[in-house]
Amino acid sequence: MQSNHDSRDIRPKLEIRDLSCGYRNRDNYREILRNVDFHVNKGEMVGVIGEIGSGKTTMIRAIEGKIYRSSGDILYDGESIFSGKNFFKFRKRRVVVRQDSLNALRPRYSVEFQMRKLFRGGKLDMEDVERSFRYLGLSMDIMEKLPVQLSDGTRHRVLIAMASIVKPDILIVDEPTAGLDTLGIKGMLRLFREMSSSTSIIIVSSDIIPVFQACDRIYVMRNGQILEDGKWHDLLEKPHHPYLKDLMNSVPSVKNRDRECREVNNENTGGCVYSGKCRYVNEKCSHEIPYMTDGDHGYRCINYPEWYSD
Repeated sequence: MQSNHDSRDIRPKLEIRDLSCGYRNRDNYREILRNVDFHVNKGEMVGVIGEIGSGKTTMIRAIEGKIYRSSGDILYDGESIFSGKNFFKFRKRRVVVRQDSLNALRPRYSVEFQMRKLFRGGKLDMEDVERSFRYLGLSMDIMEKLPVQLSDGTRHRVLIAMASIVKPDILIVDEPTAGLDTLGIKGMLRLFREMSSSTSIIIVSSDIIPVFQACDRIYVMRNGQILEDGKWHDLLEKPHHPYLKDLMNSVPSVKNRDRECREVNNENTGGCVYSGKCRYVNEKCSHEIPYMTDGDHGYRCINYPEWYSD
């Protein structure tokens, strides 16, 4: 895997600092994310993985400024996105590709019409379109079709192609492998790698294999907290939190097809958000767990390295 570390700015392109946020209505507030720290540098691909319901999509909504923030901050080019002037600048320079592709496209207008609208009368570079379509396995006759004439997987690829020709500062993709076959995923990741020379890319997914194939760094989420983060090869070689190890052991493969996944249910429901399922839980896990670092490797486990040595 090639990396663009030498070309990156020292200052993160996007940074989340100690963010706690959730959903608020007139009567109550339900906090989803707690004390989240996250960053993506210029020209970097970062992955966010975790089970469905871990808070990944909520983090996207927080970055968009669409949910209530109780504490913390989100910075774009070193300035808070919650300041009016910077928020509008940020909104113009980031693109979010959601999983619900039908709602993201206008059903009564052709794909080509909607692509041209992105440039507000400017010229659509058809070479860019052809290159993106080639990576994503799309035929050019799709340009004449309406979104309702396309499958969900095809619409999803069209949205990714549209994002690539806009060339945003930041691209956030929610569950990008949804509806894609193996060859489609491979082409999409190649397109992302090409885009990352100028675009910071955040891939949010519960499908961990493509994330490890493509991303420079990866964050592991559960129940609204970051439990671990680091370079992709460090996480593969030596996970510091039992949750990541269990996630990787649960991925179906030829090697582990006969492995039995044993469900663990503990009565301990304390500080660590994985204590109810962890095989290594003890009394220390019932307290608030600080986020610690091991070089470039961050983790939230009070029992590391003891559990790893067992």
